[in-house]
This record gives sequence, C-alpha cells and structure tokens, in this order.
Amino acid sequence: MSLKIACIGGGSGLSALLSGLKQYADLETAERKIIDLDSLAAIVTVSDDGGSSGRLREEFDVLPPGDIRRLLYTLSDADEIAGLFEYRFSSNGDLDGHTIGNLLLTALTTIQGNFPKAIQAASRLLSVRGQIIPVTLDSTVLCAELANGEIVRGESTIPIRENREPIKRVFFEQRENGRENDRADEMAHHATDEDYDCQAHQTAIDALVNADAIIIGPGSLYTSIMPNLVIKGIVDAIQRSNAVKIYVCNVMTQPGETDGYAVTDHVNAILDHAKIPIDYVLVNNQPAPKEIMQGYVRNVLVSQLTRIKTLSDEGLSMLAKDTAQLMKVQNLAKDISTLSAETVQVADASKVQVSYNRELERLEDDGITVVEADLIRDMVVTEVGTWMGGEQMNVIRHDPEKLVTNLVNIFKNHPKLSEVI
Repeated sequence: MSLKIACIGGGSGLSALLSGLKQYADLETAERKIIDLDSLAAIVTVSDDGGSSGRLREEFDVLPPGDIRRLLYTLSDADEIAGLFEYRFSSNGDLDGHTIGNLLLTALTTIQGNFPKAIQAASRLLSVRGQIIPVTLDSTVLCAELANGEIVRGESTIPIRENREPIKRVFFEQRENGRENDRADEMAHHATDEDYDCQAHQTAIDALVNADAIIIGPGSLYTSIMPNLVIKGIVDAIQRSNAVKIYVCNVMTQPGETDGYAVTDHVNAILDHAKIPIDYVLVNNQPAPKEIMQGYVRNVLVSQLTRIKTLSDEGLSMLAKDTAQLMKVQNLAKDISTLSAETVQVADASKVQVSYNRELERLEDDGITVVEADLIRDMVVTEVGTWMGGEQMNVIRHDPEKLVTNLVNIFKNHPKLSEVI
C-alpha cells in the first residue's frame, strides 16, 4: 500500500521536493509502491506579488499563478507541452517577463470560472499526476512585522526591504478591492488590532487530515512556508491529522529572512507562528563548496552593510534637524556597533550555511528527531526580481534525489508508516 503524502510550501523548494518524489515514484518497481503520485497533494502558498504573477494579479484580479505553474511543470508527464508552459517572453512590450503558463492559467481562471478549476484543466492538459492545491482562495497581502514594530507589506518586498531588522512574525491583510495597498505607504504602517482571518481551501484541509505523512518545506521560511502556517484552518488540520510531520530545513540562510539562523531558529519560528507537532527535522550536514559559499557571504555582507547605512542615514537626519535628538543618535550608534561586530562574524563563510549542532541546539529534548544527511547540490540559476537583482550565480539547493531518498528512509523506519508500506 502506498503512502498518502501532503507537501506544504512554495517556490523552488517545493518544486525540488516534488521533482524528487516524481523521480522516486517512476523508478520504484516494487509491487507495493511507497509513493503513488496519484495520491500526492501539494499545498501551495498564493501570496506572490512580484514579477509576472504580480502583474497579472494587478491587471486581472486573479490569484498569483507562478508557484502553481512551476509545480504543474514539475509533475507533468507531457514533457514538450510542459516545456512550452515554462517559456518566458523577453521583449520590450507588454509580454516581457510573462510565461506562457502564467498567461494560460490566468485565461483558464476566466474560462473555467475559478482558480481551482483552472488548475485542474491545466493538470489535464499537462498530464499531471497528483493534486496541486492553493492553500487559500482569498486575495491577501503578506505582511511582516519587524522586531522594531515596523510593518512591511508585500511578499516580494520582505526580503529586499531597506530596514533589515529581524522578522518577528508574518501575517495576512485582506487585499482591498482586489488591489494592493498604495506602495508609498507600505513601509511606514503598523499592524492593525486584528489580522485578517484568511480562510483555508477546504481541499487543502481534507488532504492534510487524510495524509499519512505531511512534509513542510523546504523553502523560504517567511515567504514560502509561513504563508501556509498562519492560516488557522491549515494549522487546525495539521494538529488533527494523525500523519507523521516532517520539516525539511533550508540548507542556506537567506538575506532579509533568516540572516544568521540555525536549525533551531527555523523550527522555533514555525512553532511561534503555528502550534503544530513536528516529529522529524531533516537537515543537511554536507559542507558546501568554498567558492560557492563566498557568493553567499557577499550577499549577507550586502544585507548587513545596508542595515548599517540605513541606521547611519537616520542618525544624520536626526542631527541635521535637532541636536536634542542626541540620545536617540547614541542609541543608533550602539546598534551600528553591534551590527558591525556581527558583520565581522558573518564574513566567515560557515555562518551562511544552516547546519545542526546537537550539543547546542538539542531539539531532541523537545521530542523532535533530527535526521542529518547529505542533501545538497550546486547549480547555476538566474533569480529574477529578488535580492539577487536578476544576476546569474552558483547556488546551493536541495538535491531532489538525495532529499527524497532520506525521506523514504524516515518512512521505512517509522513504526506507524512502516506498517502502511
């Protein structure tokens, strides 16, 4: 008998996981397959507001199609059509930056009457096995409250914000009249008394409740993982589910999101947002190549120095207006001194790779089993519209085959799941 697997996430991380699950299912020849793609459920965040997705969202008032499109491509058995789905226009006209898949999903939403039916139609066209499920059908704006109380609005804005204060929490606001709030006001507002009560998609709830295993991640902690876990209906479903819960931790820190985070910081952030049980945490223990790590160090240093510059500019502005602000400037100077010391520390390449220290972090004391394994590969990507500014660079990602091989080992070694398979 096969396992019913529900995956939660978004972006390239969830795509890597599904790619590995598909490869494993295709290679598995045993009479009892551990992974059956037909019973797979991929629950996807729909908070993207950048690039092609953001433009289509603004123009046609639809849910952002980008992450859904990527997963349709990943799970497709129609290679030629799926490749066309991923084609991105490059021109000086209105089509520049759009993918055929994003445009098709937008058109299908109008033709079919809603987004879930559009996904189903695209799934049939691409011979997709399994379900790709938007976590909500509500139109929302992802917001981040920073440690100093400032609110940043917009998923694409969070990792590239000028204020590099750590993220305290993320939450949703309702997207007013189907449009984003005025960008000019994004950075200066504070949270309202009550967060928007985003409604979970019922199909996502059903998939979680009926799953044998729930896999959370990998993916950007605050912009791919958390947008799913701040929805009460999703949290309730995970809590009620008898599934084994597995969190796949990121292999690298992310400027603007998880600067300096260890494995425990990732886990604690999830538990602070959602009181869900976690049975396993899967972490990488393989050092990344030094030459690639230097690229990550460069981006972390840019993040740190940007924060220092922001504070310095604020202090100069205060002194120019009123010398009575001296006490506040002195406090800013202390913050700059602290940041400077941290900047020296992160110049060490090892600070940007996420690894688990069993003696210091001790997640096992909380009943969580930590599984360490070689999970990484290096690859060349072009990140468009992110903190990388569209540049091409070598990055470290989860290797789909290694990732799923270790997940299957967890399945086989867990008493409850081993009975199923």
